[in-house]
Amino acid sequence: MNYVEEILEKQGSEEDKFYAIADIIAEKEAETSFTTLKVEEKNVHMIDLLLSEINNGGLDEYFFNTDGKYCQDTINVLKMLSQFELAEILNQASIIYFGDTNEEDKFDMLNEFDEKIYGQVDFEALYKACLHYLSSYRQKFN
Repeated sequence: MNYVEEILEKQGSEEDKFYAIADIIAEKEAETSFTTLKVEEKNVHMIDLLLSEINNGGLDEYFFNTDGKYCQDTINVLKMLSQFELAEILNQASIIYFGDTNEEDKFDMLNEFDEKIYGQVDFEALYKACLHYLSSYRQKFN
């Protein structure tokens, strides 16, 4: 049994399972590199990076701490997971971040997206979608 299967079979909330898997993937990424991860691990890692930064201070943290490095790929993963609200919010925010607005105005504008995220995004549905996705590919993990 691989680490994804073990975690998926345990009792607990979807949030706990998501973060248990995401933590293992983050450790693998830290030990090797992002490029060595399986596609499915990369996808979950990108979602985890987004959520970590949002929970660490807001959407502006995602862009300023990561330079939006995986932004478009993360939007694509969110859409694949049918998480269209968060994908659209991230897309709108990326237009501001990558636009010509000065840094101070970018910060203020990006902060405005936090209310949308916390008010509109169903995080439980996101965790559930990620776990369903991982379950579909459970045989690929070791």
